[in-house]
Amino acid sequence: MELERAKAIAERFKELLGPSCDQIEIAGSIRRQKTDVGDIELLVIPKYIAGVDMLDAKIQTLIQLGTLDYRLNKLGRKVYGPKNKLLLHVPSGIGVDVFSTTEECWPVSLVVRTGGKKTNMRIAWAALEKGYQFHAYGSGFTTPQGEIVCHSEREVFETVGLSYQRPEERG
Repeated sequence: MELERAKAIAERFKELLGPSCDQIEIAGSIRRQKTDVGDIELLVIPKYIAGVDMLDAKIQTLIQLGTLDYRLNKLGRKVYGPKNKLLLHVPSGIGVDVFSTTEECWPVSLVVRTGGKKTNMRIAWAALEKGYQFHAYGSGFTTPQGEIVCHSEREVFETVGLSYQRPEERG
């Protein structure tokens, strides 16, 4: 799908889902400003009220209304859990992937979910070369000296000796 159309749909979902999240950001190829968008990726920190996941409740409402539906992964399985929700925007047919994280893990999750694949691999390889382990679903890196928690996207890059790249520079 063309970037501007995908961005408009993503912004609408950000608006619809925002009140049920403590934090929400458009990630993936839209954040990288790619001209051709394969799916919409949203990174979220769900809001809980009295133990109820408000994001899940909102998504279920959108499914009942026919705006969203479940989408199957490459193995033909439905992926809809507390962390990853693969959905389909019914009117346009574009995939909408919702990835949940925590405040502590937000900077790493934003880097990983923004991508691209090459950038994520560069970070992981640079970590290995330093003797670190990159935690794509965590808050940073495990090193021989202990854990490093990253507090910004810039720190994720710089911790392993890479120059920070703005989202549109990432591949």
